[in-house]
Amino acid sequence: MFFIFGYNKKPIGKETRSVRKNGFEVKAVITVYKMYIELFFIPLIPLGKRYSIYIPHSDEYYEQGFRTQIPAEYMQVCKEVGRLY
Repeated sequence: MFFIFGYNKKPIGKETRSVRKNGFEVKAVITVYKMYIELFFIPLIPLGKRYSIYIPHSDEYYEQGFRTQIPAEYMQVCKEVGRLY
């Protein structure tokens, strides 16, 4: 099936930061994505940034999307990383 029009997200950055988890400082991998509306695989209209965070210590993964949310304490760290990209 060939799609002419659609949404796409492209990773624009990845960083490792320290976050607090159950009273401990643990490393978290934060990925920043850029959302686009595309036509024939050509990005046309940017829709903003989305974030995902993975905490290997507790094997937790959160991704910001249309239906899912990242907890508030981690969202602040994600926005700090997003300012760099």
